[in-house]
Amino acid sequence: MIVRTRWMMPHPPEVLWPALCDSRLELQPRCPVFYLGTPRPTTCRLPDGPGEVGAARQCVSQQGVVRQRITTWEPPARLAFHMESTDLGFHRFVDQLGDVFELAPTARGTRVTRTTTVTVRGFGRAALYPALWVGLKSVHRFVFRNWQKMRLSPPAAV
Repeated sequence: MIVRTRWMMPHPPEVLWPALCDSRLELQPRCPVFYLGTPRPTTCRLPDGPGEVGAARQCVSQQGVVRQRITTWEPPARLAFHMESTDLGFHRFVDQLGDVFELAPTARGTRVTRTTTVTVRGFGRAALYPALWVGLKSVHRFVFRNWQKMRLSPPAAV
């Protein structure tokens, strides 16, 4: 299954890029699925230092952590990673989960496209896809709303 969300941000890609690697998601969710058990991310970070292909990335929620491995690192345009492990409840039926963020400059800022690909295992997997789609779409929108409210500043000159 593929879940894709596009969002306009009022910042250029180079200002928005650091949020993909280090952000605190503090807004209260608007969507009721978070109150029904969908994990709400609180932090996304690079726990081992700088980003690059092969580096670790983590997304932390109140229910646990998703540990990821970066597969594409093209600042400030494209970031991709896949889940290596998680202690969240969906680990019992999610076989693979991967994400791609694409940042495209526009006259008004940046168009961000997040594409999540998920594969579910088990006998009742067809019944899980609609709930997963709604949950993932809600997470996408929640993260984008948080980024939109963050005070982002240009990267420091080197």
